[in-house]
This record gives sequence, structure tokens and C-alpha cells, in this order.
Amino acid sequence: MDEFENLDHYAVLGVHPNATAEEIKRAYRQQIARYHPDRFATASPEEQARASRRAQRINEAYAILSDFAARVAYNRKLGRTAVTAHPRPAPGVQTQPRDHLAELYAQARDHLEAGRHLQAAATLREIQRINPFYRDSGALLARAEAAGHIATPPQAPAARQPDRGRRTLLLGGVAALFLAGAGVAGWALRRQGEVALNSATAAGPQSTAGSAPTPAPTSAPTSTLQPTPVSTGVAESGTVLYREDFTRAARWPSIQGAGWSVGFAPGAYQITATQGVGNIWAFNTSPAGVNFLVSVDVEVSGGRAGLLLRFNERNFLAYMVDPLEGSYRLLRSGGGRSTVLIEEQHSAVIVGAGAQNRLAARLENERISLRMNGEEVAELSLADPPPTARYGMVAVATDAQVVALFRDLVIRSLD
Repeated sequence: MDEFENLDHYAVLGVHPNATAEEIKRAYRQQIARYHPDRFATASPEEQARASRRAQRINEAYAILSDFAARVAYNRKLGRTAVTAHPRPAPGVQTQPRDHLAELYAQARDHLEAGRHLQAAATLREIQRINPFYRDSGALLARAEAAGHIATPPQAPAARQPDRGRRTLLLGGVAALFLAGAGVAGWALRRQGEVALNSATAAGPQSTAGSAPTPAPTSAPTSTLQPTPVSTGVAESGTVLYREDFTRAARWPSIQGAGWSVGFAPGAYQITATQGVGNIWAFNTSPAGVNFLVSVDVEVSGGRAGLLLRFNERNFLAYMVDPLEGSYRLLRSGGGRSTVLIEEQHSAVIVGAGAQNRLAARLENERISLRMNGEEVAELSLADPPPTARYGMVAVATDAQVVALFRDLVIRSLD
């Protein structure tokens, strides 16, 4: 059974139970356009069939909710009161735009608190499909599935995009997250495949990935932590536990949102974002737990990109490189605020357009060693955010748009 089969009509359309007739009509048009057969012409038969079933549910929901008498009867069936309209604002008074994700989230919380775990899981999966990194939806989904003994549905393959050579997954979770992102995804997180999700969505190889935007740093770029002087020529060492060359859509998500996207490019994983949307990421879960070494090749234009470390909902570290500036940055984000911990130009950075830099981070409890192209550039001890097994890739635009390509991602044990 598809997860949307357990959604009520309001959740299928993504509207509040008190939505007006015009809001229901607008939501219907948006949803039915999303699952139009033309959009799945190149998808697999399974994906086409799933989209057809989803379109049927959307039509059923609209048929009931667009008919006042049928909607009143449906509300009684759900245990709700009669339909009420939103109060009309006084002339000249501006109203805030509706937040349908917030409304779905509130419904999911209501289901969860009432012990309706199946309905909660279905609603949370819908949130994850739209934005796998929305609030703590990934954690709530895991809680609902565990409490209701609900198996995680298998991920259907994403539609192919032959013209762009993009391979898709799912985060995917969270996933992300990133991701979206992203973020969503991402996914995001989890179980295997959630954008990123539990492999794509929330947890890594068990995977978590996702892509999602976060606010820009609230403080000016300053160096609040001075990197410890270290020797050069530090090689990556340790048993390889996981390696991804991104030649196939395996553990990472392909999703997009307003002004951002995460997904596969030929021989690479790509994150794009426009200026102003914040950090976009995809994440996963380390098979080694909280202590491991992660490394990846990064090619970026129009901004900064690099490794996402110690990811936990909205708390994370971002270790990023800017090859045009010849600098790297360590950013800490938590509680809705971002702070630049270290930012400096460094001779280890390969500079110039099209430059590829290899970033590595050695994580051992609270100790963190940052490496660039085989050279250790910083070593520090941080208790906040606390160590986690979640890691990923992250990018942020400093120009009109950032395009970041990631290759040869490796997770090693600390031998």
C-alpha cells in the first residue's frame, strides 16, 4: 500500500481542514499538475503506476472537499465540526501566506499524540516527500513507525532525466535536508534511502541525507577559534568502510526545492543553490558511529562547499572551501543561529575556477582535525554540537548561484 493511501483528503491536497473553497481548488490544481502522466513519461512502470494512483486519490479528495454537503459529511466521519471559513481580513490588512507543511506537521503531531501511529506515519512521510528536513519530521516518523510497528516502505526509483544525464534516487530519506536542502534533503533521517536520507533521508548507510536551507551566519566572518599549527603531508589512513563514486544512484537523494537542488551529475553528486536560500545539504550516517574519517573531492563555483559534520536536526558543523578566495571556513549552526568559528586563507587550498580540493575531517569524540589536500589545516576540540554519526555534503551561494560537484566520498575507521 502506498503511504498516501492512509492520508485523509485534506492531507492529500495539503490543505488545512478549514481551507476555503478557493484554497482547495488551488491546492488541487497544484497537486494534480505534479502527478500528470506527462511528467512521468520517462519514468519506470512502477513509478507511472504510483503516480496514477496518487492522481486518483487527489481527484477523490477534491470531489469530496469541493462539494459542501459531501465535505460536511466527511468532516463528521473524521470527528470534526462543520466546515468553517477563515475570517476575512479588514480592508488594507495583509495576511501571512499559508504554511501547508506546518499544517501537515500539526496534523501529524495530533495523530501521534492520539496514538494513531499509522495516520501519523503517513502524514509524516508526505512531509518528508516534500521536504525531508522539515523540523523534526524525520525523528517523529521514526517514532511513529517504531510505536506502530510499521515497516518503512521501499523507495521507488525516481524518474529518469535523460536530457540532463541526471541519475536519481529516492532521502531519502534527510536524510534530506538537506534537502532540502533538500535537503530536502533529506531526505531527511534514517533508514536507507531518505534524502539522503537514511541513506538519503535521515540516516546514512542506513543512511540519512537530505537537503534543506539554514540561515546565513549571524556574525561577520571572523576567526573565533585559532587553528593549531600542524605539520603538512597528512595522508588519509584507516580501513575503508564506505566509498561512493556517485556513478550510480545508490545512497543519496535527488530532490529540489525553491532555489535549490541536490542530485546526481555525471560521475559526481551535485548541489546547487541560489543566493539567499542558505546552506543546502545532503547527509548520511557513518557505519563507524561517531568516530571516523570522512573525505571528499569538491569542485565549486559561485560559493563555498564541503563537508557537513555532526549533523543533528538543525545543529551541525560545515567545513567548506572557497577556491576563488583561496580560503576555508568552519561554520557552526545551532538553535537557528550560525557562527563562523574559523575562516582563513591557506596555502593548502588549490585556487582558481574549476579547481578541485580534497577535504577531509577526522572526528574522534570531541576532537576534530580538518585536512585540505593532504595537509592538516586545523585541529580543535568542540563539545557543541555534540558528536554524531551523521555527515554529509553542503554548499552555500556567495554569488548568484553556487554549483558544487562532489566526487570520491570515503568513510574510514580510525585505526
